[in-house]
Amino acid sequence: MQIILPSLHKTQIEVQTSPARFKVIAAGRRWGKSILGIGEGVRRAAAGQHVWWIAPSFASAAYQAGWTMLQFYASKLPGSNLHSLRRTLAMPGDGWLQFKTAEEIDSLRGESIDFAVIDEAAHLQQLQTLWELCLRSCLLDRKGAAWFISTPHGMNYFHDLFQRGKNGDAGWASFQFPSTANPFLDAQELADIARDMPALVKRQEIDAEFVQLAGCMFRRDDVKILETEPAGVRWVRAWDLAFTTKTTSDYTAGVRVGMMDDGTIVVANVVRGRWEWPQAVRTIASTAIADGGAISQGVETVGAQTGMLQTLMADPLLSALSFTPLPVHADKITRALPVISRCEQGKLAIVRAGWNKEFLDELSAFPESRHDDQVDGLSASLLMLSQGTGAWDANTVASMRSIMGTTTDRELRGFPTPHYESHFPKLFRH
Repeated sequence: MQIILPSLHKTQIEVQTSPARFKVIAAGRRWGKSILGIGEGVRRAAAGQHVWWIAPSFASAAYQAGWTMLQFYASKLPGSNLHSLRRTLAMPGDGWLQFKTAEEIDSLRGESIDFAVIDEAAHLQQLQTLWELCLRSCLLDRKGAAWFISTPHGMNYFHDLFQRGKNGDAGWASFQFPSTANPFLDAQELADIARDMPALVKRQEIDAEFVQLAGCMFRRDDVKILETEPAGVRWVRAWDLAFTTKTTSDYTAGVRVGMMDDGTIVVANVVRGRWEWPQAVRTIASTAIADGGAISQGVETVGAQTGMLQTLMADPLLSALSFTPLPVHADKITRALPVISRCEQGKLAIVRAGWNKEFLDELSAFPESRHDDQVDGLSASLLMLSQGTGAWDANTVASMRSIMGTTTDRELRGFPTPHYESHFPKLFRH
């Protein structure tokens, strides 16, 4: 079977034609990592090989963009069969490409495969465990190959793997390309983006350098401490969600933020804890009631987390309060850049309280801290403030109407009654 894949640029061809069995590709944003990896996976599946594409999580942009790309390929491949439920592309001749996530790495044990692509590898906290205890053994029987592709993310295990190729380990090769190596990108647009980034972030995200960002993005000394909340400030609170009580897991955090007349961002209160769903609902509801109707509550709408917004809006006891959906369209660093810029200008302040130390510790270690829920909440709060009244734009209204099965703006923007099955038919459809 002859497959026509998208044209590759020079540095992509350099990676593809390397005879190395294990390849580590550190490349800047939009260099073409996913296109190269998906194309190689499809090519190998068409040749009868068994292939895994591994992304950080189902909700990650790497997974969703990769799956969209695979759907495009499937539409062009005669005889291919795309299984949406199993997230697998089956090819004539027993070859297949299956999408996986690193959320439950034990589920990656046992299978025998020919090839694996680990996308955004630098952002996998358990990359070492994934590779050494799970994935490496899956390649044993068939003497399979693996590609690790990512923009760098500090000096972590992805950097260790990168060094294996640089040190000449047998079977390993490492590649490092800036975004500018992609000739299909607009040079002026890249220059504009780079100019808006802090220097270290630009070196990592655009130049694909391994840099130590912890302690460099937010400087503790740049954050002002206020003794009392400033008057005359419009406040919002954004919630970063995680439904678990495990001591190693992320937190749910609600960060209340306002902006002073001179543009200074003020963090007045942080509510944070590890809660399972029922307790998280109660905590967010009680906090919203305490904040009052004048303070809009922003809630993440990513995957299953959309249910939290639906549950809160369905409670008649909360009908006087304002809840706003917070779709996530970018990675954590990109979302945090406006806050980082304010901090560099001396325009980030917090109100003295018991939560200050943990908040400042997390800021100082970002983005390499174990947890970043408070930073995410802060970033989302600033986004809410930048939207003026917090009103939803037309795209958000259409998206939420589709998710919640509503037909009118009044029903969508109002607060439905607790009859979940009638108000949210898509959520409860069996």
